[in-house]
Amino acid sequence: MADHGDKERLRHLEEHVVGMMGYLQELLLDLPIPVVIPDVVDDDDKPVREAIFALDRARDLIEDEPIAERYKRAYENLILEWFTAYEMIVLRQMAGPAPWRLDAAQFAIARFTIVAAMIEDGEIDES
Repeated sequence: MADHGDKERLRHLEEHVVGMMGYLQELLLDLPIPVVIPDVVDDDDKPVREAIFALDRARDLIEDEPIAERYKRAYENLILEWFTAYEMIVLRQMAGPAPWRLDAAQFAIARFTIVAAMIEDGEIDES
C-alpha cells in the first residue's frame, strides 16, 4: 500500500513539474528580450534533452536582460528550483523510492510557486 501511495505521489509531482515548465516558458517569453525554451516532453512524454540544455542556457541569457538585478536573480532561482524538482523525480525513477527525494521535489515546487507569484505580482525586493 505504501508503494502505491509513493507511485501516486510521484505521478502527481511529475505532472506538476511539467506544468511548472509551461509556466516558466511563459514567464521567459514575457521578458523584454524573450527567451524561448522548447517543450520538455515529446509525444511519448519523454524528456527532451534540448529543453533541458536550453533552460540551462537561459540562466546565462537572463544576465543580458534589461531588468533589475533582483529580477534576474529571481528568474535564475525559478530555473534552479525547476531543475531541483525535475532532478529529484528523475533520481526517484532511476534509483528507486526514498522519502527525501519526493519531499525535496515537493519543497522545490513550493519555492518555485512562491518566487513565480512574486515575479508576477512585482513583489521582488532587494533581499
